[in-house]
Amino acid sequence: MPEDKPSGDIHGLAGPVSEAFWSPDFVMQSIEILPVLLRDGTIWSFTPEHADSFMVAWPAQSQPEDIAVKAAKHLGLDTVVLHSTSWRHVDKEVVLTYIAVVSPDTTAPEFWKLEEVGRAELARGGATAPPSSIGVSQVVEHALRHLAWLRKDDPVIRDLLADWAPALEDYVPEPFRSFAGPPV
Repeated sequence: MPEDKPSGDIHGLAGPVSEAFWSPDFVMQSIEILPVLLRDGTIWSFTPEHADSFMVAWPAQSQPEDIAVKAAKHLGLDTVVLHSTSWRHVDKEVVLTYIAVVSPDTTAPEFWKLEEVGRAELARGGATAPPSSIGVSQVVEHALRHLAWLRKDDPVIRDLLADWAPALEDYVPEPFRSFAGPPV
């Protein structure tokens, strides 16, 4: 019977979350790819010379991981591991970030630089609110903590990143730190 379904009493349902009409062009979305590699026990990243990170468009009908793989391949990057680590708002768009571990002998694409990865404080927001700002170095820090966790938890990643163990040992995931109780 129609009244047995939640939609049976449509007039009793709360109003929409947003007053905006749906449109395929409404939400701007991008894929960010953060290529990293390990050389001589040190983590390095490739960065475009004229941007903070590498972002590509994400057509609505495409799978984001397919876009990330194609973009990395287009740059000539030999990707060993590709992992979605986070999303955030940048200006007026949603950015989905992938860390791309590339082989250590990979050379930087033209107009890119190779930089040693330093540590960064994670961007912290409230329990229900995002941080007021998030820098790319903080996104890289978060992504490397993901890799450290995956290296311990996922046998495939553990095997692929066996030589990363010493470099990742100080990267400790801190899930739900914002929800911790008061200090005792």
